[in-house]
Amino acid sequence: MDGDDRISALPEEIKVSILSRLSIIDAVRTSVLSTSWRHLWTLLPGFRTDLDFSRDLNLFDYDPEVARSRWRAIVERLLSSLRGPIRHVRLQPPLYDESAIPTLLPFIYQKGAALEKLCLHTNMHCFQIPYFRLLKHLHLHWVRICLPADFQGFHHLTHLKLKHVKISRRDIHLLVNQSKKLTSFCSHYKLYPPDERSLSVTFNCPLLKSVYFIFHEFCKETRISSASCLESASIDAQLDAPAGSLAEHLALLAAPTMKFLSDVAHVSHLSLASVVLKCLSRVDVPHHFHLHFHQLRCLVLDDYMSYIDKRMFEMFCSLLKRMPCLELLKIECYNSEEDEELVDRTPMNEYMNKQDGFHCFDQTLRKVAVFTCKLTSINIMMWIMYFVLLNAKMLDYIEITFKVGDPQLTSSIIEELCEVEKASSNAKVFLRPQMEG
Repeated sequence: MDGDDRISALPEEIKVSILSRLSIIDAVRTSVLSTSWRHLWTLLPGFRTDLDFSRDLNLFDYDPEVARSRWRAIVERLLSSLRGPIRHVRLQPPLYDESAIPTLLPFIYQKGAALEKLCLHTNMHCFQIPYFRLLKHLHLHWVRICLPADFQGFHHLTHLKLKHVKISRRDIHLLVNQSKKLTSFCSHYKLYPPDERSLSVTFNCPLLKSVYFIFHEFCKETRISSASCLESASIDAQLDAPAGSLAEHLALLAAPTMKFLSDVAHVSHLSLASVVLKCLSRVDVPHHFHLHFHQLRCLVLDDYMSYIDKRMFEMFCSLLKRMPCLELLKIECYNSEEDEELVDRTPMNEYMNKQDGFHCFDQTLRKVAVFTCKLTSINIMMWIMYFVLLNAKMLDYIEITFKVGDPQLTSSIIEELCEVEKASSNAKVFLRPQMEG
């Protein structure tokens, strides 16, 4: 080895690529390495200011008002120092600074003619999003936004993520329907002002391939039309009802959830939270449930509520009977508090038995994959596996991944899981322990 600095001898574009993988603070720190590195960070195509950024600057040690002022001054300095075209920016002001993003957005607009990815995370302050001509990714978190009166859509936008966003019906229509190249849409928005929350919203997304939607009382009916390219759909629901009115709240969400499900029935990958099963269980299946999922290959049951009652299980069975081409069933069980108002205490073994009509079990289902992290989820998981094994004829194997950090998760529990295999002579059960952390 000679003493040559081989990294500094690399071409400039490679060194900039290396710096782009560091935090902006670490990238700036490389300016002390040598004269060739002194201004190299100013060629970066963008930066992110998340909570780690604020911690690295020790902003949480200051008085809140001082911290906000220092954060804005540093971000403005970074923006003014970058010499190349800015292509991506993430802004997350510390300590609920409502005015930071509205103040910085015009500056970003002046320097960001080539901006392709914008992520904004603030505290429900209302501001107007400028028109970034080349924008491809837009992620908005905890904001209230409005669009210009002459807004014509982001013509290159492919990925849109709205998380806890307040927006008017007119603006959500424009934002989605005028973005003709949109392929991925993750939505958790609330219509604002409140008097619009009873109105329906329909999205026309001809190129959409993936959608994730959360239903709640502030967005009662949403439809997807002309989404012939849709491949994957994930549906969740948020229950914000006061104690004592959860049943009424579930019934209120049942109809819009069913309509949305009918719009995405042609997907090949479907993920449902268990609370969605709970909403759908309010539907009279024989009279109102006429959906069929002829192209579905993978079904994911995201059981974060750690329980499944009789009506939910009946809906689960009804769904399976309408999925003749299902190949993979995934069940993800997470530990959480059970709500006594929601749980039907009927023992699972009273109705988990051999049934007819599961065409996917007879022809296509090959694998069941299960993840669980707590003992509270295992009883539910065991009964579901037992039911699947009783009915499935072509199943090859069940794969169980479990975390072993729960002290109650003993070898006897694992042995009991293995006993499920005796329900079928063909399927094999594979246990994959996973250490906590």
